[in-house]
Amino acid sequence: MTEAAVRADACLDVDLPIDLADHHAMNAAPTLPNGDYPFRDEVYPLAKLAISEAPPELAEFLIEQANANGIELIRDAVVELVCRGEGIPVQRFVVYWPSGSGIHVLVPKRFVVGKA
Repeated sequence: MTEAAVRADACLDVDLPIDLADHHAMNAAPTLPNGDYPFRDEVYPLAKLAISEAPPELAEFLIEQANANGIELIRDAVVELVCRGEGIPVQRFVVYWPSGSGIHVLVPKRFVVGKA
């Protein structure tokens, strides 16, 4: 997994849970090795996470921040984005941007509702 640093001057405010009725799950998710992965300012075991298409506001935020900081989001590669800003906790996201689809984020399963 590649790590890319992104500077964020404001704390992320994303509506959770992610409703899969509106944001469909990815068809061909990458296979990740067992281990711990970040989401925001916490770390979870892989068994408690799911990869799902990011809500539009989160996808837009990640793309804008990456572009503003000269970070290239690599298609078809799993990347860890690290968002740092003065006075806010470090926010970390594991993202996957498959060709022909929107950005997907590894999130705690408790935030994913609905069916794809």
